[in-house]
Amino acid sequence: MAELFSEKHIFLKQDLNSKEQVLEFLAQKATDLSLGRDRNKVFEAFQRREEQSSTGMQTGIAMPHAISADILFPGVIYVSLSKPIKGWETFDDTEVNKIIALLAPKNEVKKHLEILSEFAGSLIDDEKRQSLDKCQTAAEVFNLLKIGRN
Repeated sequence: MAELFSEKHIFLKQDLNSKEQVLEFLAQKATDLSLGRDRNKVFEAFQRREEQSSTGMQTGIAMPHAISADILFPGVIYVSLSKPIKGWETFDDTEVNKIIALLAPKNEVKKHLEILSEFAGSLIDDEKRQSLDKCQTAAEVFNLLKIGRN
């Protein structure tokens, strides 16, 4: 079974220039991490979700998520960008520079919602959100977010 979230799921200072590039990167990493079976189908699941409404949140954070039969295990992938992306609609019109992607198999929607709730609740804390910008290593991000652990 693949891990829900670990330092291997964290990618810092990535040079991605559009929402589409981010979603393609996430789909590739999901398959590399054995969370997903088919990169193209995972990418399509992310795109389908974005077509419903933007997953851009606020303060530079986007939370794209995908539910698909081609996702084998629930998981979380964190990506920080080397420069913010314009054009990813957010609640406060900020440019996205941090991405927290959630993946869930089609039959584990409840788990997906639990993870989404845990992340959203965690990021309500202004200090924690600001601390994400200061993280220089995957270990720092992992220890800050502590998703799935008490």
